[in-house]
Amino acid sequence: MSSFTVSIPAGPIWNQEDAQKKCPMVCAAHLGKWNGQWRTVIEGEMSTCDCTFDFPYTGSESYTMDVLAGPIWNQEDAKEKCPVVCASYGGEWNGQWTTVIENKMSVCGCVFKIK
Repeated sequence: MSSFTVSIPAGPIWNQEDAQKKCPMVCAAHLGKWNGQWRTVIEGEMSTCDCTFDFPYTGSESYTMDVLAGPIWNQEDAKEKCPVVCASYGGEWNGQWTTVIENKMSVCGCVFKIK
């Protein structure tokens, strides 16, 4: 099993007890698991939770996963948004995207290289 970790914004987290309530939900919403780490990035306004994403190593040198991207209106919009969204997770856009909630939410296909 291989994994990678991403810090996900979670709104304000006040202390470890608050993190233990919020971070598991934040990570689960992104299909990951909280690894117990969090940090405040803007005092009183924004903290992040470290979310770990596990995937089975199948001998392949890459792993593809859809990542939430907000609304994407068309292919041209996807060409602007998806490379940035995938890079924010440490991946590269594979050219694929899908609207999952009309006018509200789309996903980008991101490829993650296994090192």
